[in-house]
Amino acid sequence: MINNKHIKSLAASFVLVLSSITMNAQYKGVVLDAADNSPLPGAVITAGQNSAMTDMDGRWSIDALNGVEAKISFVGYVSKTILFGDDKNITVKLSYDQAGSTLDEVVVVGYGVQKKSNVTGAISSVKSEDLEDLQLPRIETALQGRTSGVTVVQSSGQPGSGSMIRIRGTSSINGSDPLFVVDGVIIGGGIDFLNPGDIETIEVLKDAASAAIYGARGANGVIIVTTKNGSKIKGMEVKVTSYTGVQNPWKTIPVLSGTEYATIMNEMSAAAGQPKLYDNPASYGEGTDWQSHVFNPNAIMRSSDVSVAGATNKGSYYASVSNFNQEGIVAQGKSYYERLAARLNTITNVNDRLTVGWNVAYTHNQSNGVAENTEWGSPLGRALNIDPITPLYETDPTILAASPYSSGGVLRGNLVRDEGGIYGISNRVTSEILNPVAAYSIINNYGWADKIVNNTYAEFEVLPRLKVRSSMGIDLAFWGSEGFTPSHYLNATNLLDTNNVYSSFNRGFTWIWDNTVTYSHNMGKHNMSYLVGHSAQAVNGRYIGGNKRDVPTQDFQDATIDYGRNEDSEQIYGGRWERYAIESYFARANYDYDGKYVATAVLRGDASSRFGQNYRWGYFPSISAGWNLHKEDFWVYDNVNQLKLKAGYGLNGSDAAGSLEYASTIIGGRSYTFGRNEVLTNGTTLAQVANPDLRWESVAQLNIGAEIRAYDYLTFGIDVFNRRTNDMKTRPPLPSYIGNDPSTANVGSMLNQGIDMEFGYDRTYSKNFSFGVSGNLSFIKNEVVLIGNESGYLTGAGWGTQGIEITRITEGLPIGYLFGYQTDGIFQNMNDVYGYTSQSGDTIQPLAQPGDFKFVDLNGDGEITADDRTMIGNPTPDWTAGITLDIRYKNWDLNVFGQGVFGNDIYNASRRYDLPTANMPATAIDRWTGEGSTNTHPRLTFDDRNRNFARSSDFYVEDGSFFRLKSLQVGYNISGGFAEKIGVGKVRIYYAGTNLLTFTKYSGFDPEIGAGMGIDRGIYPQARLNTIGFNITFK
Repeated sequence: MINNKHIKSLAASFVLVLSSITMNAQYKGVVLDAADNSPLPGAVITAGQNSAMTDMDGRWSIDALNGVEAKISFVGYVSKTILFGDDKNITVKLSYDQAGSTLDEVVVVGYGVQKKSNVTGAISSVKSEDLEDLQLPRIETALQGRTSGVTVVQSSGQPGSGSMIRIRGTSSINGSDPLFVVDGVIIGGGIDFLNPGDIETIEVLKDAASAAIYGARGANGVIIVTTKNGSKIKGMEVKVTSYTGVQNPWKTIPVLSGTEYATIMNEMSAAAGQPKLYDNPASYGEGTDWQSHVFNPNAIMRSSDVSVAGATNKGSYYASVSNFNQEGIVAQGKSYYERLAARLNTITNVNDRLTVGWNVAYTHNQSNGVAENTEWGSPLGRALNIDPITPLYETDPTILAASPYSSGGVLRGNLVRDEGGIYGISNRVTSEILNPVAAYSIINNYGWADKIVNNTYAEFEVLPRLKVRSSMGIDLAFWGSEGFTPSHYLNATNLLDTNNVYSSFNRGFTWIWDNTVTYSHNMGKHNMSYLVGHSAQAVNGRYIGGNKRDVPTQDFQDATIDYGRNEDSEQIYGGRWERYAIESYFARANYDYDGKYVATAVLRGDASSRFGQNYRWGYFPSISAGWNLHKEDFWVYDNVNQLKLKAGYGLNGSDAAGSLEYASTIIGGRSYTFGRNEVLTNGTTLAQVANPDLRWESVAQLNIGAEIRAYDYLTFGIDVFNRRTNDMKTRPPLPSYIGNDPSTANVGSMLNQGIDMEFGYDRTYSKNFSFGVSGNLSFIKNEVVLIGNESGYLTGAGWGTQGIEITRITEGLPIGYLFGYQTDGIFQNMNDVYGYTSQSGDTIQPLAQPGDFKFVDLNGDGEITADDRTMIGNPTPDWTAGITLDIRYKNWDLNVFGQGVFGNDIYNASRRYDLPTANMPATAIDRWTGEGSTNTHPRLTFDDRNRNFARSSDFYVEDGSFFRLKSLQVGYNISGGFAEKIGVGKVRIYYAGTNLLTFTKYSGFDPEIGAGMGIDRGIYPQARLNTIGFNITFK
């Protein structure tokens, strides 16, 4: 019989041997980036039921059975599977997954993120890596030419000027600016307060399916900006960037010289039967080159930026301070912009379930500017039109002793002068065409703004996959302006005997409180996620200003509204306020089946205090779906990494209305007579008739698209859209006997149709060489479908001393088209004049002479009248395009970016032919001088009975298409051994050029006229810029 002790001993030995075979062993190691051997923090190691994550140094440890398979994965990198064996210390290197990272990339979609492969709407993205090596004075320029369907045109080249942004065209006559969302806060007044170096991503939501989550605010598209938070940084990183550049004008416009001007003035006098003005035209030579006096050829631009960022297992942080200064290339010393910006972003992981974040930004800017794109005060407009005979300074004692410098033989005391002497005054051109240098020398004004944007949020995981989030955003802004105009005498119609000082102060405060609940769950291959939320927002604005005349000082620094005690001086104050609120409820559901079939449904309801009780609420649904064909079992094209078809339809809204636009309003300051003695009594009157049925403008949009990626490095995307604005607000006119302004009504509609395309080629050929090219192309057709008034049109912009109408909004035509007369050549002789007859044989232009325009009698009534005006141009481009070339060879990099706008027209209103003695473009040399001399430029005369130049006609319309080399940058990177020796992680030095080349047929200063909406009255042009700079990264 076997002893029990022996049995127990044998059993214990067996268990010991068995446990030695199956006992877990500890494995450890490090995960590195295969490209540069840098650690990858946050990589996940999974072995059986156990998992671990690498620390900030990429190190890990895990208990696992000998012989088990372990998977090592990191977002954006190709995963690896290894077999645990006798080696307990393992180094794993992961390679960047160029194709997979693109498919798994997430984009911000409003109140959350979504995998790019599952996105069913039309969204364009710009990432920080696309921007980090670029010079961006303003954040809007990051979108210029880099995203399809988005037109970004700088309003002008004046420092501090904004940009006009249109997503898929102009959608309403009441404003088409997109909605801006920065770190979850809806921002009013644009995003110029942002430091471009702080940007992590920019997402553009272009269609209804993607923008419907913003409901009544998303009719014109949404631009979501996310700033950096440091979570991508390994350890801590300090970055210093700086550049300095010189700006200069890239073009001047040839105008008549002194001799040419005097010669043509004499010719015009003779043609009108008047005595000649100049005895010896040749004596004036080249005359005064006014453009050289107005332009600043060496305007400086500087920028400096310091940031600190990092991450730990407890959270991440990002902080930055930046300063930007820009002088203007026009009116030296009177045109500049300065911006100081600071930011702090933090994310704190309080525990495994609670995360708290805080983003705060402060911006101060100050600017000084001159009038632009106006015939009434633009320095460039004056430089083009003042005669070249007048000198910059007048020094001749004989001339100074006479008018206009002297009155009664006494020199005027308020003549404008500086150390160079008394500024010249023209004897030929009067009215608003002044000595441009004298006019801007008396400008003493500046604007300022302070802005604080704050967003604080907390996110709590209630249960696995169930999260609640609450965020409070604040947008607080103060802005104002100061100005002083001294007494002066610029000409007989532009003088001021007493000085004038003005000041304004404004405050805007917006708060927005968002609360959301998200839940996601999987059922086999069915993946679903849900979002419900509530949002409340209130906006308050206060505006006050005043001016005072005849303050006892001529010094801008001392002049204030309350300066002095002169009771006889005029002092005026004014102010207004605005407030409104919006409350919203919204929901979104996402579904995908095995990544093959994806769908998204959104519903949002908004209530706005800007509308009456009848239509205060608006509801905006959308639905979209996508099909990833490349994931189907039947897909056999291995070289095609992705092929997705998508479609979506939805509604967005716009609350672009005044706070009381739906209500009746009264206005004071009206005088009435009562009783037999007709005593004049002050009173009030009804200003606006109420419309309690005023409601939201709505935009219905259908989008159909496809995305393809092949060979890991080729991409192409296309979207076709139909976008109709309904219930567009207009003011149908009332009969004049009513005596009140009409009420606003929802009676208009507009249609935009087009195609967006994006393509890319991005390939790394070796460790030392990579090549990439990307681009986009967009086509848009705009049509005003319905105006809703009896005439079927709205009057547009005017021009010149007579206020000639040159734009119009008409049913069936593009918005804001150029409006005027068509010409059909020039009458070469009197036979041509007499031969241009109506059906009844009457001469159509009886006042015309040889050399005059032949205007087209469109309605066939036998005379040229206002009814013959028609569409003579379209300021909206047919096509917009952008292309970027990115080449990297060893330590060198080259980035080239070009932008094109095609198919638009510009009305060149900088030609002031309505003032007959104004200077003219050099093309006037090719004027009609006799039969057969030209068929395009009419004769010149002071007796223009045919109104060749006084009529708005296609003579002023030019092709505004252009292609511009927006930027070229060459950089050299220093890293590794040498950089480490000097204590830095990376150094980059570079040269950058901006607006180096422009290809255009347009004869004006700049075809990129932005806010001019197709009318160039003397636009402040974009500058050519050459800079050198550096980026230093400390690890």
